[in-house]
Amino acid sequence: MPQTLHAPASKSLASMCFCVAAALSLPPLTLFPLHAAHAATAAQETNETRISDAYAESLRQCTLRSGVAGEVTELLVKTGDRVKAGQLLARIGGTEIAAPYDAIVSATLAKVGDVAMPGRHVITLFDPTRMRVVASVPRSRLRELNLDEPVQVDIAALKQRVKAQKVIVISQGDKPMQMAKLYLELGEVDGLLPGQQARATFALSSWPSLRP
Repeated sequence: MPQTLHAPASKSLASMCFCVAAALSLPPLTLFPLHAAHAATAAQETNETRISDAYAESLRQCTLRSGVAGEVTELLVKTGDRVKAGQLLARIGGTEIAAPYDAIVSATLAKVGDVAMPGRHVITLFDPTRMRVVASVPRSRLRELNLDEPVQVDIAALKQRVKAQKVIVISQGDKPMQMAKLYLELGEVDGLLPGQQARATFALSSWPSLRP
């Protein structure tokens, strides 16, 4: 569930950081070593299937907000900047906002001279070392997947193919047509941003009884 972090301040700390710690909010899961999964689109070859509606996210994404009313007197970062834990990012009404962990700035949502009220979004961050791709498939299709083959992930925006380091399958619900969520952990991929579209390619099971 979302966590609230308080950014360090030199005078009266009054900024808040709401972080999405995705790994802490997950329901009971099944963990597979580097294996494969199924697709929502038709197989392009007899031994593989692809998911074209997958997307990237970071396990740690964060929105920094103002905790007090005041003028934004300094904004020390811009979109795309890498920051270190504890690094000063902005000053609002005599208070400071600092990075809660090493991260990349994904957006700045205020500018110098703005009057920020409590709760005003100021900066968003994400941890580039903990990227993954998220996809969903019907639970009824999970057994068709070959768990002995690695999963390949194509990222159109980067024109790059990478191999998933780990596949986590979360089976949601108990009906065959309900969806299972797949997390394809990638680690750090240079240039990969949350929200970018991806296509995952999985090997299909060779068991005849499981073929469509």
